[in-house]
Amino acid sequence: MPPKQPTAAARVGQVIEERLAAQEDGLNETVTVEWRGLLKTIPVITMPVALLSFNPETHRIRAQRTLDPTRDAAVQADPFGVDAQAYLRYLLRGDPKDPSRPDPEYENLRDDLLAHGQTDPGVITRAGVLINGNTRCAALQELGREDIRVGVLPPDASHEDFARLELSLQLRKEYKRQYSFVNFLLAVDEQFQAGKPPATILKDFRIKQLTFDRSRWILDFIRDAISRSETTAPDGTKRSLRLVDFEDDQGKLEELWRTYVGTKARSSDDAEALRESRLLALALDKSKTDLRLIESDFYPSYLEKRLAKAGLAPATPASAPATIPGLQVTAHQVSPHVVQIRALADRVLQAKALAIAGVPNAQSEATLDGVLDAVESALDASGKNQRLKKKRLAPAERLGDANDDLELCLDAVRGARATGEFQADELDDQLIEMRHHLRALASLVERANGAGEGVTWLREIAAR
Repeated sequence: MPPKQPTAAARVGQVIEERLAAQEDGLNETVTVEWRGLLKTIPVITMPVALLSFNPETHRIRAQRTLDPTRDAAVQADPFGVDAQAYLRYLLRGDPKDPSRPDPEYENLRDDLLAHGQTDPGVITRAGVLINGNTRCAALQELGREDIRVGVLPPDASHEDFARLELSLQLRKEYKRQYSFVNFLLAVDEQFQAGKPPATILKDFRIKQLTFDRSRWILDFIRDAISRSETTAPDGTKRSLRLVDFEDDQGKLEELWRTYVGTKARSSDDAEALRESRLLALALDKSKTDLRLIESDFYPSYLEKRLAKAGLAPATPASAPATIPGLQVTAHQVSPHVVQIRALADRVLQAKALAIAGVPNAQSEATLDGVLDAVESALDASGKNQRLKKKRLAPAERLGDANDDLELCLDAVRGARATGEFQADELDDQLIEMRHHLRALASLVERANGAGEGVTWLREIAAR
């Protein structure tokens, strides 16, 4: 089924053709775009902003459309209708993290257009749909400007051409207003789902393999959280979190991915416990600093007993060992703690979905408040323990760094001796200072309990 076109597409197309035909021979403005793997120069004309349509498929506001499911449904049903276009204009002007607030980048663009006029042309289809320049058009409308300069695409342009062109234009490094966090994830995933080889996606988006892998993992994480948050409100409607609700979590999710990957290399269970525990804290809007206090043992070591005390501990579902069909092999079973954390995270995600939707529900509100109190108390305990652990480990880590430096010194001495440039007296001052530090360290260690082989050696050389 071909994509829908604006109702006035024929009339707008006629205006476009008339203005293209009216261009005089000689020097006319053009713009060069990436077109089917090559560079193509297309003509630029001036069009009334009132005749053009915002692109409902623009990646600029793909995640933000989920802000209001009712209005988003209107965009899907009639993308070029008055209500749909008004919603798109509203989102284009809003902050990606909270479209109800004005976006500073949009305001800067609008003010620049007011002061200096339009510098770069947008790009439109022959039906007057903006492929590039949606935000500029919204700003010009707000300023009361009647016209906008736009490049006109060839008549045979397809929907796939439009999508590829928008990405190539938006991903140019000189483009001022970048995609938001979640919209970038969606754009990468859309290309992957369309069957593009990862190597091509890396080139198109100018990213590394690490960024590609991280982007796909994070989007899967977000979609999983949204799916698990779906719940039925008292009025019978379905509610869930939305893509836009994760726009402000980029740093938290990127750090979670790094920690998860490192942990999974050691233990799959520990990685899942870490993932679920941090998802729980993320749903409770805890800071990135707080999330760093959550490791794989967070639930059994700090949170479980606090939840039990508040009467909020989830029950562990009974499950029989699963076997792989056709084989006498038992599949790996996740630990009971992972099952419990996941069940708790589901409850919190569903409660938050109702809270964000503004649906009053005493039970959900009590769940959020109770779990939040337990998590904050557990974070305090975890923080104290990690600070104590850091104090205990810091001296050993410093000594390890000193040993690394000594190894480098050995290599330097060997190199100097091999070339006949080594002078032993050059080390005297540094060795005397080292002796002073070793004696001071021996004095401090002597006051501590316990003495292994290394400490005994240190005391002996310090006594000489």
